[in-house]
Amino acid sequence: MLQTPTENGARLAAIMPTALSLLEAAPGAGEGAALDCVIVIVADGLGWHNLRANAGYARTLSKLTSERVSTVFPSTTGAALTAITTGTLPGQHGLVGYRIMHPEFGLRTTLTEWQGIEQVRDWQLQPTVFERAREAGVAAHVIGRAAHESGGLTSAILTGAAYVAEDAMEARFDRAIELAFGEGPRLVYLYVDELDRAGHERGAASDAWVQQLERLDSQVAGLLRRVPGNTGVLMTADHGMVDVNAEAHIEIAAGDEVLEGVSAVGGEPRLRYWYLEDDARAEEIAERARAFFGERASVATRQEAVRAGWFGRVAPEVEQRIGDVVIAALGETAIYGAEDSPASRRMVGQHGSISEVERDVPLLMAGAISSEEFLEAVERNARSIGAVRKPRKKRH
Repeated sequence: MLQTPTENGARLAAIMPTALSLLEAAPGAGEGAALDCVIVIVADGLGWHNLRANAGYARTLSKLTSERVSTVFPSTTGAALTAITTGTLPGQHGLVGYRIMHPEFGLRTTLTEWQGIEQVRDWQLQPTVFERAREAGVAAHVIGRAAHESGGLTSAILTGAAYVAEDAMEARFDRAIELAFGEGPRLVYLYVDELDRAGHERGAASDAWVQQLERLDSQVAGLLRRVPGNTGVLMTADHGMVDVNAEAHIEIAAGDEVLEGVSAVGGEPRLRYWYLEDDARAEEIAERARAFFGERASVATRQEAVRAGWFGRVAPEVEQRIGDVVIAALGETAIYGAEDSPASRRMVGQHGSISEVERDVPLLMAGAISSEEFLEAVERNARSIGAVRKPRKKRH
């Protein structure tokens, strides 16, 4: 079975709520000393270990005050970005993986497949930090690619923020600097996906990935030089990356006897969900999977993973989205089947599983942020995030 996690992503989920708290006492939003602006940079695919291995190419980032935190389980973009922007864990926000089971539409990819889901809050269950910011009188802005400006995921996890579309990384940073000079308290979320793209295509150990790291480092250096003095700057990530060679692929063909009793395969190559024809057979089929994968994967039933606390507290409406059997690839392994596209098989850098390389991400602090006080506040908020939450009432 999966080991009990020492950290399940609660500190990562606490970053944005804690950043907002630095602004809520600003003029027009309460009393007391506060920052004018906080910029939170989310660098997709910038794992703690990936950054450390290439510290010589990131001289600015390497000098910032840093803390290692763990991302959510699974260590995948949809689950992690939603945790960051809602301040909740997957068991509460509901996007518990890359490809998960919708009760009406079957398997759906949480990043892109929102067709027919008219009420996105019946799929992503929690309010966003940006909505809380608006209620507190804090202007919220999201800066990202034009292609991400609309769509189901954007509606689900970025509601409450004004979207600023810029395709070039440099233009995104320029807009963040402009917003830092605005009026009133401002929360700015700056999304950078160039590292993730390079990593999937070429690998996190590739020259292409390093080039994007150097580019990011240069932009952060420029931002820190140019923003006003009462601006706080934070950087974190959704996951790290493991490079997987084609020789390490495990191929399971449709109809293979190991899949007997499995009605659908979800997740992604580093973290598989098996949905069963009869969930009463979960332990039996998990044992079969353990024998099949051996040391190449860690296998648990849904109940074991939930009890271990991997998803945080799991709301009743979320539980059935998790596979009856959960298979986490170990080492540099990836698990493929008939459900995977040729493009997926060409990916070098991958994530989703439980290795430290995938799960450890940085929290970097700069500008007007008091790192010691911020980390203490993150710890306090993380404890709250891990507490039991009442299920959201169904909207009719």
